[in-house]
Amino acid sequence: MKKENIHIRHISTTEEFENLENPWSELLAENHTQSAFLSWEWLFSWWQVYDQEKELWLISAWQNEELVGIIPLMLQDEKTNGLNFRTLLPLGSPQCDVSGFLVKNMREEILFALSKYLLEQRKLWDTLALNHFAPNDPALAYIKTLFQKEGFKTREKISEHYYLELNENWEELLANLSRKFRKNLRRAARLAEGTGKVSLSHYSGDEVTWQIFQKIVDINQHARFPLIYQSPEEQSFHKELSERASKKDLVSVFLLSIDNIPLAYEYGFTYKNRYEAWRAGYDMRFDPTISIGKLLSKMMTEKAFALNYTEIDFLRGDEAYKTDWNTQTRMYTKTRFIKKSNFLARWVFIWFPKIRKSLKSLLPKNLIERR
Repeated sequence: MKKENIHIRHISTTEEFENLENPWSELLAENHTQSAFLSWEWLFSWWQVYDQEKELWLISAWQNEELVGIIPLMLQDEKTNGLNFRTLLPLGSPQCDVSGFLVKNMREEILFALSKYLLEQRKLWDTLALNHFAPNDPALAYIKTLFQKEGFKTREKISEHYYLELNENWEELLANLSRKFRKNLRRAARLAEGTGKVSLSHYSGDEVTWQIFQKIVDINQHARFPLIYQSPEEQSFHKELSERASKKDLVSVFLLSIDNIPLAYEYGFTYKNRYEAWRAGYDMRFDPTISIGKLLSKMMTEKAFALNYTEIDFLRGDEAYKTDWNTQTRMYTKTRFIKKSNFLARWVFIWFPKIRKSLKSLLPKNLIERR
């Protein structure tokens, strides 16, 4: 593949985006980073609902008429410390938990063409924030090297994703958990069964109807974060997504019920037998001594083996329940690129956070001295 055979198309309209479904899906299927959050179905559904006050920046690379690369971005105003910046962000932010480039065979020629186009358009944006990328992502490493040569400064923040490999059977996985956690799981199951008939239902593909999703909404009204799913925009997004993803079994829902009354849910996405556990909730009016959340996690994980899942990715967040399962970790990074010549952006995104961190570290000592 020669550089001159690759040409860039900046796709900025919803109509053009819609026409990419098939080539996008083919490219993702062989991509170095694979996730439902990078699927055409997820991102197009999101854009259909949340496109207000944003510009679509799908930077696509083509060899002849074959799609060989995509950087799915959007341009929006970002107000920080009273200052406004034009920032390029991964499409789907902040709801998406995984971002990345789609590049056929990770070819350097494609990466060069995509990165070069972003550099050529630098007058149109102030910062580029590549959030939720794996730090060892070769595409991220390439663009970072190229941008630093062009005088860009970077700021990075690392976070963890916990994940559970399902390479054993359920009994072996259970046996490797701590004795205390196994005891808690047994106790939750025993107490729940004492209140009624416990059941777990799984829905995927065209089984995830709006009626099923409404059960999630109803449960979540009494969960820890009751405002989730309440806005018309968010409900529209999930409705769009469930309809578009129905052919590919992308959306996956687990409902835990007692005496046929839904009390807890696990809502996520499945791509190539990897389950991405996006959101979960349970009715907090239920007896808190029973630990309905632990019971849901136990039954969902056991069911994952029957569904031939190879992994459960718990995605963002360091909640304690994730480590109870002897999970492993993947590191993800938020990397912001700032033009060296943009003094205000460097102050807001690089220097000011460093000064604030230094002052925080000094605060306890100063308080002690005052006492």
